[in-house]
Amino acid sequence: MRLLFVLLLGTGSVFRAAAQAPDYLPYYSKDTLRVAQLAATQRAAVKTYFALPKEGNSAYRDHYRQVVQEAARDVYNSIRYSALLDPVIEPFVQQVFARILKANPQLPAGTRLVLTRNPEPNAHAVGNGIVMLNVGLLPRLENESQLAFILCHELAHVACHHMENGLHEHLTTLHSKDMKREIRRIIDSEYNISSQIKALALGFSLNTNYHRRRHEKQADSLGYVLLARTTYDAPQAYRALQLLDTIDEPETTASLPLASYFSCADFPKTFAPVPDKPTSIFTVQKTATALETTDTLKSHPDCAKRMRFLHTLAQGRVAEGPQPASSPEFARIRYVSRLEVIQSWFDYDCYDHALFEALLLLPQQPGNAYLHSVVQLSLYELRQHLQDHTYSEVVSNKSTRNPKNFNELIHVLHGLSYDDFRGLSTCFAQATGAAPAAPADEYALAARYASTSLTSEATAAVVLKEQYQKQYSGGKFDKLLFPAPAKAVRR
Repeated sequence: MRLLFVLLLGTGSVFRAAAQAPDYLPYYSKDTLRVAQLAATQRAAVKTYFALPKEGNSAYRDHYRQVVQEAARDVYNSIRYSALLDPVIEPFVQQVFARILKANPQLPAGTRLVLTRNPEPNAHAVGNGIVMLNVGLLPRLENESQLAFILCHELAHVACHHMENGLHEHLTTLHSKDMKREIRRIIDSEYNISSQIKALALGFSLNTNYHRRRHEKQADSLGYVLLARTTYDAPQAYRALQLLDTIDEPETTASLPLASYFSCADFPKTFAPVPDKPTSIFTVQKTATALETTDTLKSHPDCAKRMRFLHTLAQGRVAEGPQPASSPEFARIRYVSRLEVIQSWFDYDCYDHALFEALLLLPQQPGNAYLHSVVQLSLYELRQHLQDHTYSEVVSNKSTRNPKNFNELIHVLHGLSYDDFRGLSTCFAQATGAAPAAPADEYALAARYASTSLTSEATAAVVLKEQYQKQYSGGKFDKLLFPAPAKAVRR
């Protein structure tokens, strides 16, 4: 945690420096043709790449065909509904990717990178040569070389045919005579059929995990070689794994300043701390299974082992601990990526996460109009779902796996009434300063409508609705804020 604290001190200065750049708004375009074409092309590429094998029985081949169809559909949906083709982040990561390919001409032809809006800090490769990079990973990295290593790692998966080899091993085991014989033996058993099936499934899962982790080690090895051939700093590969090892930890454990934003003379609300869960001598602690170890539950398991391997491979020439502030260009990419992450949470109807991330960043960016907008829009949507009795769909439950400060926010959200949102919106507007008379962008205008609706200013809300629909017809928030009335069902 001390290491993470030092890192946060550095990243805070980077975000503040980036704030001096021109204001950035999350990317939106009504023209989805380019994304649709990209998605359709890659769906076809997956089907072509995973040609139906000639070997194997009919059950094996049918299963293979089904898996490929599902993979193609997943690739299509991931690109069609989450590809990020913005004019700032996407060209930058494509430039890094192109430099890697140029330095490694032996990599498979047709390999390409797709940047997605997914807020989770991760990346993965698809067997036909697509590398999917989540925008949520970029704010967690310190420099361009660390990004380059992660891309090299994913390209190594492609070059080593890990996905198709894993698919073949998986299906071969499932359809083997030994597996069928064991299933028949269990079914014919007189006792403990359920526990025997669970044990068989557990063994199969552990074997699959073993092969996947073996692939990760191979991808680290080849990925390091690919990175070393570029002009990027190869020792940063080790530091990238260090960051991945702690990426599930909260960026800060400090409590959100909820009272300073949401309590005022008009709404003097108190925000009590989350009470500890009562304990009892009769409380039984659940024992973690082999698949529920701390390391297995990580987004990036086995990093400690992989770091030791990479340390040996690099002959000790590694970068350890927080690194110096990155270049202004990469600092800007991290900053705008973080705003895209907040908007992604909002667009995925995770309004608790969007509100949480915006409130985390506000102390560093107190004058950021976009953050003000997303807070008001999140409050508006939360109240709408509370009114529609769908609140549980957009507000998480408290969990031991959540950061403490996120659980504190969830505790507050679950205790709100419909009328409380009016007070929250009023106090937040007072705390962050009066909004300009003319909203400067679509986000600000949508937020003005949301806050006006929350404070029950019906006449002003109608005027703002008309203004929004006139200025931004078919805009980003049109269907969200002004849904078409449901058609009556004919009987």
